[in-house]
Amino acid sequence: MKNKAMRFFAIVVIGTIMIFSVASCSKGDAESDSSYMTQNDEKFKPTLDEIGLLADQAGLGSYWDTIKQQIRPGFYMVPKIVDEEQIGIGTSKIGGHPDVPASFIWPSWKGHPMSFLAQINLEEFPMASVNPEYPVSGILYFFYVYDYELWYDNPKFDSQKKKNNLVFYTADTSQLIRMNPPDALTDEQVFKSGIIEKKLELTIPDGDYLQQNKILKKKDVLDKYSLIFKSKFQETYDVGIGYRFLGHMTALQYGGYPKKDILLFQADSNQDVGMEWDLSGLLYFFINEDDFKKLSFKNVYTERVGT
Repeated sequence: MKNKAMRFFAIVVIGTIMIFSVASCSKGDAESDSSYMTQNDEKFKPTLDEIGLLADQAGLGSYWDTIKQQIRPGFYMVPKIVDEEQIGIGTSKIGGHPDVPASFIWPSWKGHPMSFLAQINLEEFPMASVNPEYPVSGILYFFYVYDYELWYDNPKFDSQKKKNNLVFYTADTSQLIRMNPPDALTDEQVFKSGIIEKKLELTIPDGDYLQQNKILKKKDVLDKYSLIFKSKFQETYDVGIGYRFLGHMTALQYGGYPKKDILLFQADSNQDVGMEWDLSGLLYFFINEDDFKKLSFKNVYTERVGT
């Protein structure tokens, strides 16, 4: 991974990342008010009890029920670079070439072909442990225009947040082909392939999210959350900046987004993969949560943030 010393906090060194098996969620769990919590939340790392203890130590004990509602399960992902021939068709991966239906048409924005970022095979992820209403099968594909000249010279690009990307979904994974990118894409616009090592974890929102959605309103409470609670959480449990699927975004310059939306995918700057988002920044894909449940991706929008 490339050095990210310029970012707000350093990445904690991590070893091999394993998938934590968890039991199915229950919206009627009497011990939790949140539809995102599981009956066996101790299987997550960290656990709700551990996060609650940090909140109490930060002087936020009386706000814990409110904060707990905003905690979301998600997946932290680490790409392990391998020759793409070693990756099975339809397997989750970062970069490389997409494994898509033969009828798939490569996306573009105003004549500029998009770069393929990742594919997520939902069957490889314990989706029911995140939310029982989320899809559990099929493959998600993420595309975005990777072109610095467009980013900086075309003022329309960043304003078209719903059009400068494509999230494609297929339910039928039985007859996929590994598609070559268009010749118009340069070597820098075709990323190295990496299999995904993943960790299921509980994630907390940024203070900007709580303020924007008026979840916590008092300045002194928000200060305790951001400066004490979140800082200690990152020091103790957070694995750092990286690729994410679901959960809360890793905040750089700003960490707010509408409560009705969820983080769908977070792409990291990674020298091995070949991605660089505005000086070691991040690229976020957001979606309305109801749209995700219905597998409707036409209104996915992006935010690209540098350091």
